[in-house]
Amino acid sequence: MTWPLSLQATYTLTTTPPPPTLKLSLVQARAARTRKKAGKQPSAQQVASAVAPPLKKGPPSLPGIQRRFFAPRLSPAPHPDAPSIAATFPDIAARVLRESNCLLPLGFSATVNPRGAISLTMTDKATPAASYTTYFDSLTRALNQSFPVGENPWCTLVLAPTAVQLAIHGLPLRFLPQDEEELFPYVRQAILNDKATPVLSARYLSPDRDSRNAKQATSVVVTVDPQHVSALTSGVFILSQKRKVELAFSASRTSQCKNCWRYGHAHQGCPATHPMCPICALHHTRMAHRCQNPTCPRSGTNKSVPSCCPTSLPHCCNCGNDHTATFKECLARPSPTSPTRPSSPVPLGQDPMDMAVDGGPAPSTPPARAGPTEVDLVTPRQPPPARPPRPGTIQGFGGPLPLESQSRSPSSADHWARPGTD
Repeated sequence: MTWPLSLQATYTLTTTPPPPTLKLSLVQARAARTRKKAGKQPSAQQVASAVAPPLKKGPPSLPGIQRRFFAPRLSPAPHPDAPSIAATFPDIAARVLRESNCLLPLGFSATVNPRGAISLTMTDKATPAASYTTYFDSLTRALNQSFPVGENPWCTLVLAPTAVQLAIHGLPLRFLPQDEEELFPYVRQAILNDKATPVLSARYLSPDRDSRNAKQATSVVVTVDPQHVSALTSGVFILSQKRKVELAFSASRTSQCKNCWRYGHAHQGCPATHPMCPICALHHTRMAHRCQNPTCPRSGTNKSVPSCCPTSLPHCCNCGNDHTATFKECLARPSPTSPTRPSSPVPLGQDPMDMAVDGGPAPSTPPARAGPTEVDLVTPRQPPPARPPRPGTIQGFGGPLPLESQSRSPSSADHWARPGTD
C-alpha cells in the first residue's frame, strides 16, 4: 500500500556532537601538578610561623604634648647660654634620674625659647610626662645649679598643658556679665545645657573692657579637654542662637606670622590670602625662593638661600629695607615695652614656652642693591604709610573702619560682628 505524498513525513536524524576532549599531554601535566602540590613539604619558616604565638604590638605612641614638661623663668627673659643649656641639660637630667633610682626611660630632648623657658620631651614615645612628676623638684634644683641664673632662676618644672582653647564668636555683649569671674559659670552652664560638655575656664578674648563696650558683640575663649573639641567646633547654641566656634591661637603683639610675616597674630589665623616670602617679600613661600642669577655662586637657583649673591638681595615686607623679615633689628618690629592696646592674656604654657624654637636670625644687611634687569615675578603692593584715623572711625587691619552705630539693635550683632576681631 502506498501512502499519498501529502501524508508522507520526512524524518531527519540529528546527533549530538561528542564533548571536547583534552589532549593527553594536558591531562598528564595537570595531574602532575596536583600530585606535586599534595606532596610538597612546608618550609621551616612556615612551620615556625604556625607554631609561634602572634607578635604583640607595643603601646601606642603618645602625642608630643603629652611627653613634654617645661620650666619658665621667674621673669621671662632670654638666657645667654641657651644653646649650651639645650645641648647639655638632657644628660644632666638623665644623671639626676639615675642617681634617684628612676626606672623610667632616660632619653630627652631639650629646647630653650626666646623667653628663657626650657622644655624637655621624652624620646620614648610611649612614656607620658606625668610619670616624672615626682622628680620635678630634683630636676629643677639641678637646672638652677648647673647654669648661671643670677636673680632670675627657673621655676619648678610643670607638665605642658594639653587643654585646647576655643573661641566662641558673636555673643551679644549686653546679655553677658562684665566681670570675668561671673562669665565662667554663665558660659559653662550654657554649654552644659546644649552640648553636655564640661568647660575648664572661660574669658573674654579682649581683656580691655572699654574696647569691648565699644561694640555690640564680642568673643569668649573657653578651655576644654582635647576629646571634647569636636563636639563644640560644630557650633553651640548660646542665647537662643547658634554661635560659631573655632580654635583659638594665642599670640602677642610681638608674635610673627609664618605666612605673611607680619606681627601680632599667629599663622593659623592669618587673614592674608597668599603667602609672603620673608626673604624677598614676593608672593611665594620661603622654600620657593630662588635666585634669578643662573650663575649664582651659592646655588641659589636650586634652593632657598638668603643673600646668595648681589642679584638676589633681601627685602623686608614690614619696613621695606634691605634685610629679611626675621631681622631682629627691623624698625617695624614692635617693642614689648612700648605702649599699645593690651593684648589677650596668655595662660601659663599656651604661649610657645613649651615648644621648640624654629627659624634663626636673619643674615646681615648686604651692600647696595644691583638687581636684575628682568624678573618675571609679581611685586606686591607696599604697605601704605600710617595715618591717623578720621573722626568717627577706628583703625583696622587694612585701613580705617567706620564705627557701628550704638543704637543698632543687639539682635543683629551676630550678623555684622567679625569673628576674632575683638
